[in-house]
Amino acid sequence: MSDLFSSREAEAAIARIEQQVAEAQVRAVQAQQVQADIDAVRASATSPRREVTVTVDAAGRLAGIRLADAAYELRTDALERLIVETAGRAQVLAGEQALEITRAAFGADSPIVGHLASELDREPPSQPMGFRV
Repeated sequence: MSDLFSSREAEAAIARIEQQVAEAQVRAVQAQQVQADIDAVRASATSPRREVTVTVDAAGRLAGIRLADAAYELRTDALERLIVETAGRAQVLAGEQALEITRAAFGADSPIVGHLASELDREPPSQPMGFRV
């Protein structure tokens, strides 16, 4: 009756497993760094006449807004539209930064990069959705 694994086969299997664990640890550290880099992303856009500047994070969440004195001269509906449009431009810029970080870390052919790129290609809603508190 022969053993299922020879000593040499067992050593080779252990070496492969140790290599896979080491590679997984490197990928985990890399993923943590990518997450930290994406969390640090901030992108700003300014309206064409500089009335509004909007800053967002990589997820598109509002991080800041600055209204120049000229913004207060706009009609309310025009200012609302300008804020939404400017925020949309900032979101595109932040998304592009996040995509570049992801592409640099995982390669252009990565499924993660493909998913993020497809999310960024989605059209925003044509009309901002209002809400009431």
